[in-house]
Amino acid sequence: MEFLYQFLVVGHFIGLAAIVGPFLVQMRKNSDFAVTAVFGGAITQLVTGILLTGVAEGIDRDLDYTKIIVKLAIALVVFVAALLGWLRARKNGNDRTIKPFFHAAGGLALINIVLAVFW
Repeated sequence: MEFLYQFLVVGHFIGLAAIVGPFLVQMRKNSDFAVTAVFGGAITQLVTGILLTGVAEGIDRDLDYTKIIVKLAIALVVFVAALLGWLRARKNGNDRTIKPFFHAAGGLALINIVLAVFW
């Protein structure tokens, strides 16, 4: 079980990189947002985070459920923002309508990192 937990942590970090990496690189751009990578990262973060919580329960780790619920709520908003941005990119490709969702997903992911480290 410990190996599975560590494997999921690696997947969680990969999902994090898929959101934050494109966001930081493209933060000041006005077009060609990597919204597909952010959407994939949001899915990965959400799934691995939920699985990490379940596996941590199974190996008797101490969990702060308040922190988990807050981070889950933020992760859901990141997922929805990334999904809406991805859907808009597929529909019309207008960068002006994608930008707010791209920035919301990236900014909230950064907030989730701060909560993970300092809480």
